[in-house]
Amino acid sequence: MDQKISAVERQSWVDSFGATVSIACAIQCAIFPLLIGVLPLLGLGFLLGDEVETTFLVTAIVLGISSFVMGFRNHRRMYVFLFLVGALTLIFVGRQLVDQQLELPLVVSGSLVLATGHFVNRRLCRLCAECNPMQSAALE
Repeated sequence: MDQKISAVERQSWVDSFGATVSIACAIQCAIFPLLIGVLPLLGLGFLLGDEVETTFLVTAIVLGISSFVMGFRNHRRMYVFLFLVGALTLIFVGRQLVDQQLELPLVVSGSLVLATGHFVNRRLCRLCAECNPMQSAALE
């Protein structure tokens, strides 16, 4: 029983971290281009590079995939993967298939969809009586 509790806590932690990284990615994509003139003066010009954006995106995607797979093992709700597929589609289309005018809204939207998926996955794991023994005790 302690293993199940720690699995839910670990899942919750991964979803929280994943949502944080996804939101940070959206903020970085949306706000940092507005600060192009200021960041180099503060010695933070490296934050404007593609490497930082790529690092945020890859970290958010890896956390999303691992978190949703772990959550699916617990609550068996397949629709959570729709958030992942939608987010990955928006990010891929924004980064690869459209011009620069549409890149920003698509990538930011994809990051926010991924963060929403983390919140939904976390809620499903907390409400699932099978993977959260405290929830099943409350139902009885």
